[in-house]
Amino acid sequence: MGINNTKFVAYYFALVLLIAGLAYSPWVLSSYGMFPPDYVFPLMIVGGASPTLAALIIARMEFGKKGADYLFLQFSLKGFQRRWLILSLLLPPALSASAVLLWIASGGVYSLDFMKSVEFFPILLSNFLVNMWEEVGWRGYALPALQRKCNALASSLIVGVFWALWHAPHFAVRDSVMAVNYHNFAFFFMFMLIFSISYTWIYNSTNGSLFSVSLYHASTNSANIVLFLEPGISYPVFPFYFLVVLVLTLVIVLIFKPDALSSSGRKKVLGYIKE
Repeated sequence: MGINNTKFVAYYFALVLLIAGLAYSPWVLSSYGMFPPDYVFPLMIVGGASPTLAALIIARMEFGKKGADYLFLQFSLKGFQRRWLILSLLLPPALSASAVLLWIASGGVYSLDFMKSVEFFPILLSNFLVNMWEEVGWRGYALPALQRKCNALASSLIVGVFWALWHAPHFAVRDSVMAVNYHNFAFFFMFMLIFSISYTWIYNSTNGSLFSVSLYHASTNSANIVLFLEPGISYPVFPFYFLVVLVLTLVIVLIFKPDALSSSGRKKVLGYIKE
């Protein structure tokens, strides 16, 4: 079944970018009045799910009929300390809040509506249901495939490159909100490279739990919506957010050393696939 055949991960990256490019192109064209808007939303759903769609296709090629099991069993992996679930939930709001505090210290004016903070958990649930379809591909398929040949840092950076490229159509949309929030694609690209490392840290520390990294992803987006987007400070606070995430990344790489973490959960899944 080609467990160590790394050509499949190359197929995966090519396929996910192809599906996303085809699905998101009408959205980009529609923003310039070059495509009927009525057909855009269903195609955007396909684009958003493209990491999972590509993973299912390539996992079937690599593992046969058990390909889907290989991906989705990672949501039920156990054998790690539950503090990692708490960390996955609370670290993102802490990062976002730290960025806001740094921005305020530099002269920014910020007013948080505490009543709006109760929106975090409903937003978290909706984001989890959306972001998990990214994580099935990026961390469920690509990351473990790369880590069978590369170290955690290199694997993180490779995933980060394609994760950023996958978002490129968002920056091509006319009056792109994402382009405003992150200033431009170059800054976003660098941000995704370093941020990808913390996802690998969470994934490896939880024996390859997709639930944990999906929770981390959802909590990140939810915290940024509540603390950045709704107060309208996404643009000025981004440099401080970049700095906070960079510091976290350096701590992970220099102190926690992700390569030393357990991979027993992933090995159990691969063992099941081999049977």
